[in-house]
Amino acid sequence: MIGWRDGWGRGLRLRKLDSQPQISGALLAAMLVLVALALIYFAWPAYRAFLPLSIENGGAWNAYQADFIRAGLPLYSFDDFITNNYPPLSFYLLDALSAVTGVDVLYVGRVLCLVATVAAALAVWACVRSLGGSQLGATLAAVWWLATAAKWYSVWVGRNNPHLVALALMTGCLAYILRNPKSDRALIAVALMAVAGFYKHSLVAIPIAALLWLTLHDRRRGLLATLIGVGTVAVGLAVCGALFGAAFFHDMLLPRVYHISRGFGHISLTQYVAPAMIIAVIWAICRWQTPAGRFVVFFIAIALVTYMGQSLGEGVANNAIFELTVAAAIGLGCAFGDLDAIPKVRSWGLERTQVVVVCILIVRFLLSQHVAPYLFVFSLSFHAGLNERMAIMKAETARIAAIPGPVACDYELACRFAGKPFVFDPFVVGQEVATGRISQRDVDARIKNMKLCFEKIDPRVDVADLR
Repeated sequence: MIGWRDGWGRGLRLRKLDSQPQISGALLAAMLVLVALALIYFAWPAYRAFLPLSIENGGAWNAYQADFIRAGLPLYSFDDFITNNYPPLSFYLLDALSAVTGVDVLYVGRVLCLVATVAAALAVWACVRSLGGSQLGATLAAVWWLATAAKWYSVWVGRNNPHLVALALMTGCLAYILRNPKSDRALIAVALMAVAGFYKHSLVAIPIAALLWLTLHDRRRGLLATLIGVGTVAVGLAVCGALFGAAFFHDMLLPRVYHISRGFGHISLTQYVAPAMIIAVIWAICRWQTPAGRFVVFFIAIALVTYMGQSLGEGVANNAIFELTVAAAIGLGCAFGDLDAIPKVRSWGLERTQVVVVCILIVRFLLSQHVAPYLFVFSLSFHAGLNERMAIMKAETARIAAIPGPVACDYELACRFAGKPFVFDPFVVGQEVATGRISQRDVDARIKNMKLCFEKIDPRVDVADLR
């Protein structure tokens, strides 16, 4: 551990990189262009969040779960048609905020997601500073992360989903742990990470990286932090078991089909973070003797492995890559003010290389067929199209409301707007049939007994195609 303590001292000296009080006009211009792009990309999902339209058919499901709480219905049950495999905290928070504000849980969740997106960017900034990165590097990291989330993974920004809220909380805890690994409050931050897992349970790379950081500084403290984290999870599971009974574990352990080819197929999504990740890894290797350099390598590796592992499962979407984007952003921010640690950069000049790096990031954003953010800002016909989609949603809602009995819509928000209860989850049922938990014969018999009507909704009610 002595080597790491020596390295910690070297890592702290990275803060001297703030001695760059002025930047050239070229670098300032490049940074401003990147900031402008981030704002443009974020503006579209921020506006879209308040429209009565579906966003990749996911937010309605989360809203329905909060509706169960409001109606006094069980959040978890043995009803295999509506299995809830998400932890409970997000639904209770949505219901509470909706009760206080009088705003539908759908829009409460969307606003929380927007706030969390910005909060995650600020947490990335704090992580870079905690590792000794410059203010300029931290700013670049935060802006790049915001632009990346809003541009490439826009269907998750401003969507009623708990993922980004949990990500923001965990990244904020990570920033504190990175800055104060020997503080007792770092152990509290570990416990908060565990609690965030009951808001969204699929975030694992950030907690692992945090525990690794603590272990590298003090093995006993790392072990204690691990015990605290595991203990907090155990207490949380015990509380959920007491509150919800065996149905909680039945639902959370929803069987899922896995395909190795699917995991490798998702490697292509890393192209969007590849420029930042490559820069971060090259810098980290050159700074391998510092804790910051090693942490960046370990964090990126952990996040990449967990991303690919989670991608093996059916139904896992590109939100699984968010921890990797956080790792890449932190590495990019640490590297940016210290690029001359790379031998080739020294002969080229630090600031000139910084301009090139920012331009590479800008070009990657511009090399895309996703034009909705630009159309939102500059096209009146785009807004006219949105009005047409809202009219279609209104018509579809009226049509579904007029159908007697239970209805399952392929776009669930139309059914929810029509006041139809949530009675059938096609993904859940498909997974249960594929894994043998229930049989197709039983599914067909129950659908017949329920007199369940399946209705196709005009796909224009969903704006996920506008990217």
